[in-house]
Amino acid sequence: MPMPTINAAIAAQGTQTTFVSSSEQQTVSNVPQDYLGASPIIYGTSAFAQLYNPIEAHWPAEACARAIDLGINTFDTSPYYGNSEEVLGNALKAIQATHPRSTYYLSTKIGRYGPKKADFDYSKERVRKSVETSMQRMGTDYLDVVFAHDVEFVSVESAVEAVGELFRLKAEGKIKHVGISGYPLPYLLALIPILHSRHGQKLDILLTYCHYNLHNTLLQDYVAQFKDMGIQTVWNASPLSMGLLRSFTPAPAWHPAPPLLHSAVEDCIQIIKKNSPSKDLAEVAVKFAMKWEGCEGLVLGMSNAVEVEQNIRWWNETRQSAQRTPQNEEETPEERDERLVKTRLEGFTKLEWASPPMDDC
Repeated sequence: MPMPTINAAIAAQGTQTTFVSSSEQQTVSNVPQDYLGASPIIYGTSAFAQLYNPIEAHWPAEACARAIDLGINTFDTSPYYGNSEEVLGNALKAIQATHPRSTYYLSTKIGRYGPKKADFDYSKERVRKSVETSMQRMGTDYLDVVFAHDVEFVSVESAVEAVGELFRLKAEGKIKHVGISGYPLPYLLALIPILHSRHGQKLDILLTYCHYNLHNTLLQDYVAQFKDMGIQTVWNASPLSMGLLRSFTPAPAWHPAPPLLHSAVEDCIQIIKKNSPSKDLAEVAVKFAMKWEGCEGLVLGMSNAVEVEQNIRWWNETRQSAQRTPQNEEETPEERDERLVKTRLEGFTKLEWASPPMDDC
């Protein structure tokens, strides 16, 4: 099959203003195959592995169908996310009569298979086996996007080897777009030209996380540099900063944020509670990330169809609010909440924590 280019997607797709509302349903259509026409919301499926909260068995199929119906056409997963690939594959199989493979993109990763550095394997043999296993789990004979997962945990030579095998799999038609994912932006910026030089071709896509949210907007300082290197598509993941920016669910005990940031987030939770008692800080955080048009995709984890509809509603609300003329209107409660939270967190906007963690090096 011909290999599409992401450059074409940028020219053809443009900026999506709104999704179909949850009370409507668009006609399910095939996604472009000659370029990556991914929706601006990417469905993050780690929740299917119950890493954050329990789920009901019927949720994944319902959520995937609802997502496609409302315009979300891309699913992102990884073998590192427990049994997420299997659950996603079973969900898509259950809805294939109405939502065939041609109506969505699949994105997964290779290289990381557990929480420690010892769980990484970037060898070309494991890369190929991992891609084949992912395709089997998800019931497909090709993958639209494959990332080398968390490249900062391995040596440069290991990254070169893994990406080289991904490029070979792309040439064979098993992968359409090759990318890397990771956290530390300076490291990614340094690694990309090495990979390009060693392989004589450019990566298609980059995924990073926790770098455009209420407490960290560092990604906006790097996007232009990534684009200058030939990375045409950048996805921003984890607008909740790995569960930190939520009112009603405590941050995970392993969260790497420093104590001062944890304390500031607690203050933000109280700010929201005082001014908008029924609101979750998560809503403020997700809508803040949705408003930024500096990247091509926002990866959002969703457990069920209700959360799919909620995120569609929030997206559409951010687009509607952007059409306001602030000069002629008073500050809305939503704008006030965001301003107060951002003010409390302004000292952390350029903060990066260690990745890999110092105790894992």
